Amino acid sequence: MAANNATNDELLASSIHGKLHRQSPLCAHHSIFRIPNVLLNGNEKIYVPNLLSIGPFHRGLGLETMEGVKLRYLHCLLERNPTPNSGLVYFVKAIRGMEQDCRNCYEEHIDMLSDEFVEMLVVDGCFIIELFRKFSAQVPIEVDDPVIHKSWMRTTLIHDLLLLENQLPWRVVECLFNLTQATTAGNNYPLSLSLPVLTLRYFKESTLGMDPKVNGTFVNKHLLHFIKNSLLGSYAEKTEFEHSDWSPIPSATNLKKAGVIFRCGKKDDMLNIIYENNVMKIPPIRIHGNGESLFRNIIAYEQCEPIGISKFTSYAVVLENLIKCEDD
Repeated sequence: MAANNATNDELLASSIHGKLHRQSPLCAHHSIFRIPNVLLNGNEKIYVPNLLSIGPFHRGLGLETMEGVKLRYLHCLLERNPTPNSGLVYFVKAIRGMEQDCRNCYEEHIDMLSDEFVEMLVVDGCFIIELFRKFSAQVPIEVDDPVIHKSWMRTTLIHDLLLLENQLPWRVVECLFNLTQATTAGNNYPLSLSLPVLTLRYFKESTLGMDPKVNGTFVNKHLLHFIKNSLLGSYAEKTEFEHSDWSPIPSATNLKKAGVIFRCGKKDDMLNIIYENNVMKIPPIRIHGNGESLFRNIIAYEQCEPIGISKFTSYAVVLENLIKCEDD
């Protein structure tokens, strides 16, 4: 009987060890997270893709329609007079060389074989850069292109590409972009625009009415992180702020009754809320279309990120205090 118990204990211990091995370790390198249940609160649609799966989290979950489009875009990219370094084998070699680092970017253990994981990174990454180039007329657009010629498609893709759970490591997109930068289609299509500029152009309509700028000194982790940094401008690099006791802010209506005057602040600096001499200046933003989804996904990213200051979250708390009703 004792021998049986010892055997059972060993089997149980082995089972637990197996679970520990499969568990992705807590790591400061994580940058792509699952949305915590506490943030969902009945808003699941804001956090999940409608059409396009990027990365492993939503792969194969009823979003197979766009997989054929991804392969078509990859074919278009490869057909454009490839240079010696722009063949598919070079893409695979380059991405496989960073495979483990890319796996570490995801909060969860990714249960995919090496070939499957690398293929996903290559196909998804090439789709993103080909999409951005087509949108900015950097490469030819086919008459029957299934994406560019459909006006509704861009709004849907913007929503999907800026979801926290639907990201690729920025280094993958950047690597593939650099490998294909010389892949021209003739003098009429010079590939001169940088990846950050192309990215901002594509997402222009979903940047809260702001005029984001490329922050060339900041290391981006994925598309959502890039847009966040671009919106924050110089604030993205500030990691230390003075700490003071915080108390709730009265609503805008109550502040106005107390004599506070509200004015529009500078449009290009959304965090620069200034209160001086009874005047509060708040930069205007537009929350429409994909605006709420972008806002919530950035906040979710800040709440999951192990290192960093939750600037968007703090901004949202200020607005939540100021705006209590329609009159505010």
